[in-house]
Amino acid sequence: MQRKIPDLTANDANTLLLSLNDFQAALDEDDEDLPSGLIEVLDQFRTKLEVVKHVSFSKVDAIVLLQVNNKAGPLFLVSEKRALAEERGSAEIKGKALSMEVLKNLIELVRLHVAVVTEAGCRALINLTLLRVASAMSTDQIDVNIIPEYPISKTLFPGNHSFEGVVDFLVTKLPGRYTQIQHLTLVLKSPDTIKGPVTSNIFEAKRDNVQAAIPQAVMAAAHKQHGMQVLRGCITSGEQWIFFAFRMTEGGGGFISYSDQYNVGTQFEGLPVTTHPRSPPRLGL
Repeated sequence: MQRKIPDLTANDANTLLLSLNDFQAALDEDDEDLPSGLIEVLDQFRTKLEVVKHVSFSKVDAIVLLQVNNKAGPLFLVSEKRALAEERGSAEIKGKALSMEVLKNLIELVRLHVAVVTEAGCRALINLTLLRVASAMSTDQIDVNIIPEYPISKTLFPGNHSFEGVVDFLVTKLPGRYTQIQHLTLVLKSPDTIKGPVTSNIFEAKRDNVQAAIPQAVMAAAHKQHGMQVLRGCITSGEQWIFFAFRMTEGGGGFISYSDQYNVGTQFEGLPVTTHPRSPPRLGL
């Protein structure tokens, strides 16, 4: 039985939009055999179908997470694992890695001279910690890259919901030959084309109340373009850090596990945990 677009329910239209999105993503727009005008027709059809309200990640809260079938729970770091994280996070690494001693000196300078009353000021601290992690984890074969302001396009979810926004930092670990490509962000949007191990972590900057930003960071992690069953990340002010893992579940939605808040501390007592390459263990890259 044929149905007109006005007769479709919001869920029906959204389901059709999801299928259309997958179909169009699989097309090669540069393919000479592609029927003329097909992309334009698909775009017109999409416009007629769109009954969902697109929301920025920054507007996502805990209620919205539940509406798109996401559940949450704690992520515990046992004392033995914490001791291991502190030991490895404090270790000096040979080569070009940023040393812990230099990192502490730079953080102290930022604390003295950079106002962190804005999110931009907090990023000065975040940049330093991420640089330590990226430089410590890179090898001759594998590169770790920090991509600030990584855009995530409109994402359709069942249940008449759609989201889009920008991730403050995307930290990627992938074979070195791909990091030489000028448009790395385009490569990351097609993870199936990368031969070799690929992981990505999302880092969201928050001036205060880092826990309040968990929903928006998780929604960014749920974006299927990352091509991973599990995606990890962190919400941080540079001084406070909360780590999380998002695992996709069958039938849509997912489960979020998030850690306690870790503080760098005035004497850097918490710094090794936040700079451990897998901080906390099993949460990092």
